Amino acid sequence: MEIAVRNKQHRGDRSGLGWATKIAIAVALCVSVRMIVAQAPPPDPIVKEEVADGYKFQVPNEKYRKNKTEEQRMRTGTRAVLSGTGSITDPAARQLFRGFFLSYLYPMMTTEEGLRTIGKERQDLLRDLANAKNQEARKEVVDFTIPAMTKIVQDKEYRPQARYNAMLILSSLNDVEANNVGSSHTLPEPAKGAQRIILEQFQKADRDEIKLAALLGLVRHLEWDNYKQPPSTPMPAGGKAAIIKELTALADAKEPPPGRDAAVHLWMRRRAVEGLAAACLTKADADITALLEKVLRDETDSTTLRLTVATMLGRISLQPPAKTDPVATAKDLGYLALKACDAELTRAEAYRKAELEHQARLMGSYQGEGDYAGGLGGAPGGIGGISRMPGGESTGVMRARPQAGMPGMGENFGGEMGALDPSQQDPKHFEVDYLRRRLRQSLYSVQLGLLGGDDHPPPKPSGSGGGSTSTTTTPATPTTPAGQDKKEPRGLFAIAKTAQEKKQVDDVYFAVRRLAETIEVDGADIDFYQLIKDARRDLKPLELVVGRRVPAPGAAAGADPDEPTTGKAKAGPKGLPGKGPALPGRPGIPGKSASAPRSQPNVFGQPRFVK
Repeated sequence: MEIAVRNKQHRGDRSGLGWATKIAIAVALCVSVRMIVAQAPPPDPIVKEEVADGYKFQVPNEKYRKNKTEEQRMRTGTRAVLSGTGSITDPAARQLFRGFFLSYLYPMMTTEEGLRTIGKERQDLLRDLANAKNQEARKEVVDFTIPAMTKIVQDKEYRPQARYNAMLILSSLNDVEANNVGSSHTLPEPAKGAQRIILEQFQKADRDEIKLAALLGLVRHLEWDNYKQPPSTPMPAGGKAAIIKELTALADAKEPPPGRDAAVHLWMRRRAVEGLAAACLTKADADITALLEKVLRDETDSTTLRLTVATMLGRISLQPPAKTDPVATAKDLGYLALKACDAELTRAEAYRKAELEHQARLMGSYQGEGDYAGGLGGAPGGIGGISRMPGGESTGVMRARPQAGMPGMGENFGGEMGALDPSQQDPKHFEVDYLRRRLRQSLYSVQLGLLGGDDHPPPKPSGSGGGSTSTTTTPATPTTPAGQDKKEPRGLFAIAKTAQEKKQVDDVYFAVRRLAETIEVDGADIDFYQLIKDARRDLKPLELVVGRRVPAPGAAAGADPDEPTTGKAKAGPKGLPGKGPALPGRPGIPGKSASAPRSQPNVFGQPRFVK
């Protein structure tokens, strides 16, 4: 009996303890749920969609659309939250924060009215995210922006401008923003959540502008993947391989697909080459390097594309497993510089001749094929394409500019008596600087491929005979500040193993460098015909180094709108590709050699032009 009573009491005590535990757990669970609900994103607003002018658009929140004061207040508030001076811990504040983006800002980007400021809105959004101090709020914006932009991109019924803008936003979003302030520096890390949709749209998008924006995103993801450090994880091997496969197919496709303009296709191929190079900035890739060399050697391909390849060869790693012959590739680069500069000079000569002929016809002084270098149609006294009658009287159609150096005409050009300023004599002199820029950019691309951004001058002449030494000048090794990774040498010179190989690469580089120096020394005030003469003079040593080549069948200068056209010019006697007939002799400018000395040229780095 006593035992039964005790067992009953024990069961009652245990039952009471169980109920207390259950109540405590329930209370804790309720508190946890309240905290989770308070922290969870509120339900996003439902945005209506309508159709106007054949295009779908999202209807923006009328509260902000009609009340610009309230709109500006919300813009200021959202930026305050991102900058860290505001807070969205309160559910109501968080709902307003999200609602402004999802019910007003993003829908406005789909409307005809919003197209007026769509570019600025995108730039402001990305700038606010890049400058955000509140990382929680910044991450939340990125998280709800990806699905919002994906919906716009994938729906073909939205305006093409809105879809293109949405694709650019997706391609520009980051999981980690760049930070150069303070002691902790970070590099940008493109948003992983957007990578799948970017690749998908590049593969399947129905419009080229969407593919173009996606292409920029893929290149960006490949580039910054080289610099990820723990705890960040690199791009999965499968995803990276899929991107490289798509870019390889685009870079290797000479013919544009149906409906795509040739100039657009060329631009996209150049971006694809840049993307492939970005994939092997720090680690060599034999397949990518082989593809770049193949495009470089293909004379039937665009010169502009090949110059892009030349630039990329100076930026990527060419170490093993890449298999590159430094001497043969250096000569290919030198020949590319020769071809590009000769075509540009021929284009400039042909254009100047056509302009002078056109001007002569308008003035009634055209006399058939004549000395265009001296004036219009051989008219006496022609200066810079301006016809003057015997005795110095103007025809009345165009007036010659005042000649510097003449009494009553201001100061002399270059400080020397009789020196004439070409910019005052030639109405088309503004074309000279444009020509110099075109030439200089081509040479700069080749210089990058040869030396990867470094520079070393040719050896100084030894003795009084003026002969050159046979010793190769080794570029100085750049010093690396303490705590930083050692910079890997780039360019073909860096992978040349023997002294003989280095000398052969240098021979090409010195010939290219000499031409670049001439263009820099001539300056923007050089006479057009003198620049042509000087440049053609320096093409001859370059041709001797790289050798004469027979143009490949189907190779034609001017095959794309981005490169110069040589018209009907035929190969010159020296074997230069596309060199046209030399223009008749032009008298030199009096006193030109006595002009003031110019500053020393900047033959490497960014091209410098005299203003």
